[in-house]
Amino acid sequence: MNNAQLVLPASLALIAVLASLAVVYARFAPARSTGFSMTVSALTAALGAAAWLSIAPLVAPGVVSSPLYVPIGLLGAIATMIASLAVRSGSGSLITTSIFALSWAILVSVPVEMVTFFTGLGGVVALDYGGSLIMNVAAGAAVAGVLLIGVSRPRGLRAIVLPQAWVVVAVVVLMVGWIGWLVAGELAIDDLSTAILVNGALGVAGGVTGWLAVQRMSHQSTTWGGLLAGVTSGLIAVTAGAPIISPLAAVSFGMLAGGAACIATVRWISVTRQPQWYLVGSHLIAGAVGVVLIGILASGTGFVFTGQILPVQNQLFGSIAVAAYSGVVAMLLWLGLRTGERAIIRRREGH
Repeated sequence: MNNAQLVLPASLALIAVLASLAVVYARFAPARSTGFSMTVSALTAALGAAAWLSIAPLVAPGVVSSPLYVPIGLLGAIATMIASLAVRSGSGSLITTSIFALSWAILVSVPVEMVTFFTGLGGVVALDYGGSLIMNVAAGAAVAGVLLIGVSRPRGLRAIVLPQAWVVVAVVVLMVGWIGWLVAGELAIDDLSTAILVNGALGVAGGVTGWLAVQRMSHQSTTWGGLLAGVTSGLIAVTAGAPIISPLAAVSFGMLAGGAACIATVRWISVTRQPQWYLVGSHLIAGAVGVVLIGILASGTGFVFTGQILPVQNQLFGSIAVAAYSGVVAMLLWLGLRTGERAIIRRREGH
């Protein structure tokens, strides 16, 4: 199969990831109803994709000719949906959430996608083959920025509890779609494709092991939610480096990311009582761990193989820069939107 033939499978795989995440993450963002939850997820995702597809050609006309032009837009769709979840739970307003989603997509998603896949940043190129910097690091940092400003549950919102069968199916689709994207995103079917499949599966195994081990040591329990969280963390951990790491490294990435994400999530949620912090742990923490570890363990180029610190510095700088920028932009956007909402409410009450 050539490049053009693999664009469609890559795009369909990302659409499957998007749909499954909308189901799995519904419970982390209270909404008026299940239908409203899915509608907002679809709308914010559409705004994220539209931002890339419309703005990127204006900034760099050559990107349209890239086989990854549409798949990158879908990565932005996933990232924007995730980044907007905390706003949805803190506002409950379709308009406010949409304004945040579009603004964040323009200010953060599009630049990060451009830097990741085409230009690098100031001469620094952080390796990221699967789009983890945008889909995980930037999106998770945006949720953190919103939560640090503060969210509450407006009246009329409730936790969305979907049937367990839906969630199980969604997680299966998530694994198939995510690994399918990593394979098809290489735009070639060759020996590397087998390595990506193996590393994806081993990353999931490592993520589940790491998350459940920490959960068992912390709470002497093993939960269904922990299993699902481990799956997600493992997938996220190997996203950036699936084609360039060994099977042993893939397991290690998953275990370290799953364990770190569990520790962060448990601590943050226990202090704040806000389940949205799970999105920060599973995406920002697990994603950053996976990106940085490439600089250490990437086959043939990592620090372990070459003794050079530059790859580690590039990966670390890329993660910190993206997380800091996305987090600050999200904080400012949410602060402005929340202030505006409160001013409107006071004006209405005054009348």
